[in-house]
Amino acid sequence: MNIKNVFNYLFVLIVPSVIFSFAANSIILVLCTLISIWLLRENRPRNIWKKYFLFNTFTLVIIIGLFIDLFNQNTLGFNQISKRLSFVFMPIIFSVSSEQIKNLALKTYVLFLTLLSSILLIAGLARSVINKNQIIYGNWDSETTERFYQNEMIINWGELSYKRLFFFFDMHPSYYALFSIIAIIILLFTQTIKLKKLLKWSFILIHVIMIIFLSSKTGIISLFIVLLAYLFIGQSNKNRLIGVSAILLLALIIAKTPSTEIRLKNAYRSFSSEQNPLKINSTSERLLLWNSIADLNLKELFIGAGNSGGRDRIMKSTGIDKNMHNQFLQSLLNAGFIGFSLTTVFVLLPLFFKRNIFTVSLVLIVFLNLLFENMLDRIWGITAISFFYAFIIFGSTEMLNFNSAKD
Repeated sequence: MNIKNVFNYLFVLIVPSVIFSFAANSIILVLCTLISIWLLRENRPRNIWKKYFLFNTFTLVIIIGLFIDLFNQNTLGFNQISKRLSFVFMPIIFSVSSEQIKNLALKTYVLFLTLLSSILLIAGLARSVINKNQIIYGNWDSETTERFYQNEMIINWGELSYKRLFFFFDMHPSYYALFSIIAIIILLFTQTIKLKKLLKWSFILIHVIMIIFLSSKTGIISLFIVLLAYLFIGQSNKNRLIGVSAILLLALIIAKTPSTEIRLKNAYRSFSSEQNPLKINSTSERLLLWNSIADLNLKELFIGAGNSGGRDRIMKSTGIDKNMHNQFLQSLLNAGFIGFSLTTVFVLLPLFFKRNIFTVSLVLIVFLNLLFENMLDRIWGITAISFFYAFIIFGSTEMLNFNSAKD
């Protein structure tokens, strides 16, 4: 086995590995980079430095925040740089990967995620039957859990909730929902995986069910956006009517799925006068964090408070020791107006290189997710976004062309 084959095997595992282990993902990323540098010693890539700089615009946001921390004598979080190594390494890795291997990586990603989701759903369904009459704590607070189990249920829906599905590994539901949405985009809008109609829609259905049970509000909104985009591009009026009816039915199923319904109701209460101020859920917490931006003075808004200083500033203002749950506001807080602008440029960057339904859908979904999560601050999001953005910017995009979707 030569070194190129080793690289190929590692390349297809970059995104799947991050789901189970950050350490394994880091090792694979470093090994791919070292092999890439070795392979490039006699065949250096041309005309990539402009793309390389643009690709690292968000990394620059972190560096600016680090210098602001240094100037303000705050704690220097160098791990904020090390976490973004995907942005530094991914262009180098893609410069030596062949189109065949890139195509294989997309196939591996979709097949792996579909298989994993199938296993999680089957295991969750089995536990929901076996533990039908048991009260499962850990999904919500005790009061909510006890109220949830007062209703008669055919199966134990608590076992199919977002915290119980990942029973053997640690995973945030919003990030897994993003992975599932990307898999659906690949299946709908590319020619990468050629499957029979029934099998293709079975794969999509598995990811749709997974997103519903994960109860990720952003994931559900993203799902509707992607499905509506599919319906209104390249479809007949008859298919559009059938599709809209199916989407309305899907919305009803989502609203009536017990473990998802409770999350949607909590989100609604956060925006209404029904919310108990003593009970903070994820939506009301986000609102508090976002509103805290109004407490910043003009200097902090223009220059920024730094990576560490920004978190301290919000902790002081809200009493919540968390990030902003909005990547754009986080960049504004950490690196000021320049940071906000650079983050926006990075998110929209693929549109400057290729404008097709795959690219537009991916950018729109990433933009939406960054409005509600700091996905560029967590390894899951960093790896997935940097990989698929690099695929568009540094790879051939012929395989990403829309497959007319008449089926």
